[in-house]
Amino acid sequence: MREIDLHTHTDISDGSESPENTVRHAKELGLRAIAVTDHDSINGVKAAQKAGEKYGVEVVPGMELTCGWYDKEVHILAYDLDPDSDRLPPVLSWVVEDRNERNRKMIDLLARDGIMIDLDELQAKHPNSTIGRPHFAMCLIEEGIADSVTDAFNRFLDPGRKYYVRRHFLSLEDAVGLIISAGGKAVIAHPRQYRISSESLTELMQRGAAAGVSGLECFYSGYGPEDNAKYLAMAEKYGFCPTAGSDWHGSHKPHIHMGSGIDGELCAPYEILTNLRAHK
Repeated sequence: MREIDLHTHTDISDGSESPENTVRHAKELGLRAIAVTDHDSINGVKAAQKAGEKYGVEVVPGMELTCGWYDKEVHILAYDLDPDSDRLPPVLSWVVEDRNERNRKMIDLLARDGIMIDLDELQAKHPNSTIGRPHFAMCLIEEGIADSVTDAFNRFLDPGRKYYVRRHFLSLEDAVGLIISAGGKAVIAHPRQYRISSESLTELMQRGAAAGVSGLECFYSGYGPEDNAKYLAMAEKYGFCPTAGSDWHGSHKPHIHMGSGIDGELCAPYEILTNLRAHK
């Protein structure tokens, strides 16, 4: 039964829709609950919860934190955070400032090739949003340099590409600790996406379990039965609750559909959320 989607993004980070429109879309799809999990930000949570009361959709207050993992990045989803927790602002402010410094360096690199982006204008165009690489991707599309967000990342913005600048990141342990201190549950997001060795993936699971991770995103857009089985086995081995999310970004990733993924492979019952909340 398709009832929930625990991985959605609004225009507070890199989605196309406002928190209210995101919740309205969930209502139109008949979903019982969604989690708003913007990157490194909880700024859209309260607006989404207010919309949830209006439309009769449960909104799980969440966030997606980026962590450093050797020379790569891993993402940790947070669920049932207290948006008023005093533990969050100092860390998230540091994350935003570090991201802004990285943005300035990327703008300098782009400018050397005649691609001019004004950070203040970009922020004004996306008020209350955390500006990052997806916004640069949209600029490249507008300039006719890239065909899509995926194309912009693959050719220009991903690690190793011409305009990529690495940020400073929280460690896995610090990210999980922050989530727990704010009353939330931590979940390792989309494990296949990291393209790391089996040994490194095992280390990620082990360190996650030791740090207090509660779940593993076993059902995700584009994951087939073999992927599901692999990650369900990992979740059982390390004591994680399996979770499910589409990673919906609205029109910025039009091939991903809220609640159902890419080709209908996502079909998550409410029980998944219940089990995660019961995890000790």
